[in-house]
Amino acid sequence: GALAAKYNVSALLIYNDGATPDRVSPIAVGLGQENYLPALFLSSSVGQELVNAAQNTSTNAGVRIIIQVKDLPLSPIGNICADTPTGDITQTIVVGSHSDSVPAGPGINDNGSGSTANLGLAIALARLFNNSNYAKYKYRVRFCWWGAEEIGLLGADYHVKQAKISNVTGERLTDYLIIIITFFC
Repeated sequence: GALAAKYNVSALLIYNDGATPDRVSPIAVGLGQENYLPALFLSSSVGQELVNAAQNTSTNAGVRIIIQVKDLPLSPIGNICADTPTGDITQTIVVGSHSDSVPAGPGINDNGSGSTANLGLAIALARLFNNSNYAKYKYRVRFCWWGAEEIGLLGADYHVKQAKISNVTGERLTDYLIIIITFFC
């Protein structure tokens, strides 16, 4: 944003660096809600051709982008939820974490510990349920991993909005006793 404004940029051309075979295809990264510039994601070969042309002062190269704007419905949010097989569905404890990362981050590192804590709790509870000496648990526990958190808490917000309007027993917000969100870095 700041660099684009400084250099009066009207569009972004982002290309993969081609350093390894898995870094040749066009990349698609989230640019954040504050981005107002159109962006085109290029393969490393096309990107490098444009860089070479721009650096060659004898060619006076430029790029023209024609963008057709369409209103498309929002993509489905990639949430994953799993419930314990027992427990009162009208008394649900929700444990959640986000599974995406900041656009500049290397993926799971952003909330790897939160997602790991969520999974660790699910595994520990599953082991208890498999132990015949363990008393039946009174509550249902729902483990969720929410997507699109770094671009505005979209996954968790979508989950709560759906629970607010649901009439299905066990899926209503009123069936939730508590929502625990694990955000560790």
